[in-house]
This record gives sequence, structure tokens and C-alpha cells, in this order.
Amino acid sequence: MTNTGLLNKLTDRHAAVTDGVFAIAMTILVLEIAVPTIADISSGVALKEYFINFLAPSILIYFISFYLVYNFWESTVILFNFKKISYSILMLNMLTMATVCLIPFATGFLFKFYSYVAVNIFFSLLILIISLLYLVIFVLLIRTNFSKYFDKKDEIKTTLQDSYDDGMEFPNLKLYMRGVTLTLFYLLLAPVISSLISIVLAFVSPVLSVLSFLLIIVLSFIIRMKRGNKDTLDGVDLTDDEREFIDDIRKSIYGE
Repeated sequence: MTNTGLLNKLTDRHAAVTDGVFAIAMTILVLEIAVPTIADISSGVALKEYFINFLAPSILIYFISFYLVYNFWESTVILFNFKKISYSILMLNMLTMATVCLIPFATGFLFKFYSYVAVNIFFSLLILIISLLYLVIFVLLIRTNFSKYFDKKDEIKTTLQDSYDDGMEFPNLKLYMRGVTLTLFYLLLAPVISSLISIVLAFVSPVLSVLSFLLIIVLSFIIRMKRGNKDTLDGVDLTDDEREFIDDIRKSIYGE
């Protein structure tokens, strides 16, 4: 078996392990919500206080954490559509998975101490770190899959500055300068923005700090709505392999 074949097989196994990590992380999240004992709830008033002070906030935090894990899983699925995935990218993906496994712990921590600034910052920083790791993976994937364009970056700069007057053409430069790859970058940037906002809001209101992650849903919706018409392949000179690749990314983003 060739090195390419071995790497493709390893990539498939990494994808399987990654799906398993996300499935377990999503399941464990709900287990972090502790069920009170009879000794803890001695009256109807105590039960009401439990619902208001613990259970209601915990369920809200659970759904937000679940969506965050789902959002990262969705990003992973899209990124694994890239044709060329190097061994270093797979290792970075495993580091990302190790960090994702900390989300249930951080969520359980948030369940009990969501009113504390330090706990909210800890949770937000964890999400920020994971989000930045995904951006690094994205950049490495772009450089790996479009290496020939980066090897000619000086020529490309000259070509762009001269408005193609020198007769050199790089039509496929559009693959990473705009189009679905740019849309993917915006989608990966959404949790980074939400995490930074959450860290700032932690000093103002812990509740707002947690709720700020709902901004990812809003940003993702707006990005898909605004970018949908700009991600068409019309007018772009692509090979069959490139067209298939871009189409796969587009389907992963829009579900078409």
C-alpha cells in the first residue's frame, strides 16, 4: 500500500474516532446534571428553590453546551471534506479532540458555579481555545490543498497588483480567496467572536456571558444567508476534481 493509501486509511480511522469522541461528549453532558437526594429536598419550598436556582440554569447551560459540541462536530465534518489531510493536521485534530473532551467537565463546573466570574471565564476560554484550534486546522488545510498557489505567492501578488496586465492568470486562486472556503472561514470565526464576547460579559453578568454563545446560531444563520448567492461556481474555471471538492464543501455548509 502506498503512503497516500496509508494516510487515507489513517484519515478514515481518525474521522471514526472523532465521531466517537463527539458522541460520548454529547452524552456525558447530561450526566453532569446531578439529581438531588431526598435528604436534599425536604419540602415543596426546597424543591422550588432547586428548580429555580439549579435545575433551570443547568438545563439552559446543557443545551448551550450541547450546541457548542454539535457546532464543533459540524465544523470537523466539513473540514474532513478536504482532499489532502496531512499527518500533522490529524495530530492537531487529536489535540482538538482532547480539548473537546474537557467541555463536559467545564459544563459541570458551570452547572454548580455559573454565578462566579472565574468559572464563566474558564468555560469561555476553553471554547475560545477549541475555536482557535479549528482555525489553525483550516489554515493548514488551505495551505496543504492549495500549496501550488502559496508557492507562487509573489507572482500572485504581482499579478493582482498589475490587474493581470502581464498575461499571467490564476483563476483557481478564487478557491481560497473567496467562495465557499471564505464562507467556511467565517463560520469557524463565529465561535471565536462569541467566546471573546462571553469573556467580556463575564465581568458584567454571568448569565449574559453564557447566553452570548447563542450568538453563534445567529451569526451562522446570517453568514449562510448572506454568502449563499456568492458561493456559486459560475464563472470559475475549475478542474473536475476541484469542482467536486468545492461542491462537497458547499453541500456540507448548506445541506444541499
